[in-house]
Amino acid sequence: MAYGEYLGGLKNLVLKTGRIMYGGDGTNFYPLRVAGSSGEQKLAQREPFEFRPGQTTLVDGAVAAGSRTGSGTVTTAASAAVTYWGSWIQYAPARSGKIDGLSAGGIVEGQLTIGHKSAAGTVNVKVSAEIANTANTASADVLVTLTANTSVTTAETYSTFDINYLKTDSVFNAVPFSLRVGIQTATAASAGIARFMESSALRGEFEPGT
Repeated sequence: MAYGEYLGGLKNLVLKTGRIMYGGDGTNFYPLRVAGSSGEQKLAQREPFEFRPGQTTLVDGAVAAGSRTGSGTVTTAASAAVTYWGSWIQYAPARSGKIDGLSAGGIVEGQLTIGHKSAAGTVNVKVSAEIANTANTASADVLVTLTANTSVTTAETYSTFDINYLKTDSVFNAVPFSLRVGIQTATAASAGIARFMESSALRGEFEPGT
């Protein structure tokens, strides 16, 4: 068929030009994918995501090879054995939807690395992390259970936690979502400091519009 024969305003027509194919569902416009050996065209219902909470700013954000960078820190205050929480770090792309298109049982995976140190001297600290849909942060899920005591000094050390195909629930099941780190110290007079490191990543797929 000659290119000129496509002209005429045919709805959702896919041009054979080697470009990405698109189609509509009456409300939104999505890329098309080819299914199996039949070549049947179907709407691509899911989009992959990768959230890196250890992101830092572009300005002065580059570091020497082999060193580390990470997100903003949280520091404990005067109370011992009390968890102090950092700010919520939000993942909010242009589109939103349920993870795997499900209200519960969607799968996420990845890894979190938390850096921890003391403000002065040596102190025992415990770290934790919470996650939730951005609208549900008042009653978040515990992603990393409060750890056992870790002895830290003013030199930053790291704890890494694997996220092995965890199922979502009604508190955390969608994009946008938010994550935060918490830390507590065993000694009121000594402050502990924590942050997410740049290697941290949370991955999955979400279905726009669900």
